[in-house]
Formats: sequence, C-alpha cells, structure tokens
Amino acid sequence: MTEDLRVIKTKKNLRTAFIRLLDEKTLDKINVSELCRTAGITRKTFYLHYENITIYFEGIIEDLLDEIESAMKRTTDHRLMKNERLNPKMIYIFEHIYENKEIYQIVFSENSRFTYYAMFYDRIKKLVRNSMEAIGIEEINEFEVSYQANAILGVIMEWSHNGFQDSVEEMNDILFSILKRYRVY
Repeated sequence: MTEDLRVIKTKKNLRTAFIRLLDEKTLDKINVSELCRTAGITRKTFYLHYENITIYFEGIIEDLLDEIESAMKRTTDHRLMKNERLNPKMIYIFEHIYENKEIYQIVFSENSRFTYYAMFYDRIKKLVRNSMEAIGIEEINEFEVSYQANAILGVIMEWSHNGFQDSVEEMNDILFSILKRYRVY
C-alpha cells in the first residue's frame, strides 16, 4: 500500500526543513517547534509520526541505511549480471552519500553519538557479508567482514571530514584503488 501524498509531502517538507536547520545549528539545538515552523506543519502533525527530534533523526538514518543497502546491492548485482571484475564505474555508494552529504556530515561529525556509527557499521557489515556470499566466497571470516565494513566507513568518514571536496568519480577511483591494492575486489 502506498503512502498518502499528504504524508509524503509532509515528510519531504520536514526533511528539507531539518537539513536547513542543521545547516544553521547542531542537532541538539533543534527543537520540535522550530522544525515544525520551518517545515510549515503543526506540532500535532509532527507528534503524530515521531516522538521527538532524536527519534525523527534516527528514522532518517534508517532511510539512509536502506539507501546504502540499495546502492551496495546495485554494485554487487551489476558485477554478477555482467560477470566481470569490479571497476570504478560500478561503485554506486558515493552517489547516494553525496546526494545526502548534509546529513552524513552530522552522522560522522566528531560530536555525533557512537550509536549512529554503530548503526551504519552493523548494516554495512551485513552487506559486506552478503556481497561476499553473492560472489561465491565460501569461507567467510568475520574479522575480514568487520575489517571491510570499517574500511568502507573510514573512507566515507574521511570524505565527510574533508567536506566532500573530492567528486563522486574520484571517490570511486580512490575506493577501487584501495580494493585493488589489497585484492578485495
């Protein structure tokens, strides 16, 4: 069943307002009244869907995790469908991250809660394991899975800390060269 168009519009307005506010202040300084005023919705509408700002932000993170999963799955599917080795043009995760860079800067800022990193780590670890299984790796070492998940997150965090100065294409090349160096492709 699809969502009501009003709900979709409200969520879009909330996200736009939230990002605008995050551009002006830190997450802990944003309150529900201000978010609702900026989004053009009532507090009642906000509380109908969310308990507080933190819960709202964690919902955004869950959406981002779903989108990362989709991007990583697209990379794996592309490799399997074409039956070829990984190349930089097959890496889709950086497109998603760049499109949502304002939120990623918050998630991976030095002031961010470790919980957010852990949420990304757990999901990416699962995706790495699934990718390894999909390309036919029979013996999967959990330390290797953990290493790769942290490596991916480390690259994303470094890009974020550098203000996303490198292009998506450059990031694809950077990750590809790292993977190639360690023969992880």
